[in-house]
Amino acid sequence: MTRRWTTRTRDRDCSGDDGFTLVELITVMVIVGVLAGIAIPLFLNQRSTAFEAQVKSDLHNAAIAEESYALHHDGAYLTSGTAADLTDEGFRGTDGVAISLSAPTTGTGYCLIASADALAGKPGNPQWLTDQGTDGGTPQQVRPANC
Repeated sequence: MTRRWTTRTRDRDCSGDDGFTLVELITVMVIVGVLAGIAIPLFLNQRSTAFEAQVKSDLHNAAIAEESYALHHDGAYLTSGTAADLTDEGFRGTDGVAISLSAPTTGTGYCLIASADALAGKPGNPQWLTDQGTDGGTPQQVRPANC
């Protein structure tokens, strides 16, 4: 008889462990949803920040190539075309970032305009850089007066 009683006790202990309750599952789903709601926007913001940094980097490198071009062409800047025209001066652009060249409205020099496909329609796209004026050779999010 003792053996039978032990078997029933063991069966009864195992039969009560059916899994998670509905409340436990819903609680876990809510926690995962809240964490995803926090993490996804932060991830997307980091992507935009990385693309903006790449645009600024490409503008800086194109400006160096422009100065190199002027050095090899008696001080004359390349004032029309795209960044592909600067490849002879060592410029290699990033895929998805388009750079175009133009002449300033006053004086000599150059204006560079860069935009990224991934930033289309977002603030900070396109960006301008010029060797003229007070921008100090830093990328601007607003078109300089002389470009």
